[in-house]
Amino acid sequence: MTDYRLVWFQHLHKAAGTYVIRRAMANGETFWPEHSNGNPRVDGQLVPLWEMSSDQLTSFIDECEEKGVTFVACEWGGPDFQTLANDERVTLLTCMRQPIKRFISNYNYDHYLVLTKARSYAEYLKEGHLHSSSEYYTKIFARGKLDLELAKSNLGLFDHVIVAEDGMDTLNEFGWHKESDTTHPTFGDKKRAMVLLAKLRWFRLFNYLKKKKYLPPEELKINDLNKLDLELYDSMRR
Repeated sequence: MTDYRLVWFQHLHKAAGTYVIRRAMANGETFWPEHSNGNPRVDGQLVPLWEMSSDQLTSFIDECEEKGVTFVACEWGGPDFQTLANDERVTLLTCMRQPIKRFISNYNYDHYLVLTKARSYAEYLKEGHLHSSSEYYTKIFARGKLDLELAKSNLGLFDHVIVAEDGMDTLNEFGWHKESDTTHPTFGDKKRAMVLLAKLRWFRLFNYLKKKKYLPPEELKINDLNKLDLELYDSMRR
């Protein structure tokens, strides 16, 4: 047995992930020397953890141990979960949010931060980004496949699966008792409002200040487009 412990956090967009990362930071976890919100970088480039073979992933964990890194976030794809689970040094953690609420939050966040050119939910779904696609959770945990059973199996390898709606008490089990004051809401950010002002997005700024939340139209049948994610989420709550 080893005394070294690496928390591997599978960060899901707009599911309280930044809160978890900042909570880890506030409680003294050591991050990769160069990182973006916990995601390791080398020479300014993201380390593609989700593309690594089993041997490459093990070598990366070896390097984390050598550097004293105790927390890694993986945000842009699903890595080899079985290799991570088989490594006694790794503690697997993720945090989920009701998938439709997550998707709506992601759309509004990207819309008001001008991170998308989409003018509707239909266009947003077609942009080709993983976090703005349907069945996002399933694709992450089944590593790109629309395979609910594989996604469930991989989630079953995790040591901790937090459901955001049920609270964050699980984080205390890591010894993270110091609270983080960092939240990552869509609305109420003065810097974001200034960006919209600088870009002369008057109508969007007006709606942002009014905290107008755009919802998917009924004809899009957003629940039907995310049946697998809804089942995956419900299985975790059960």
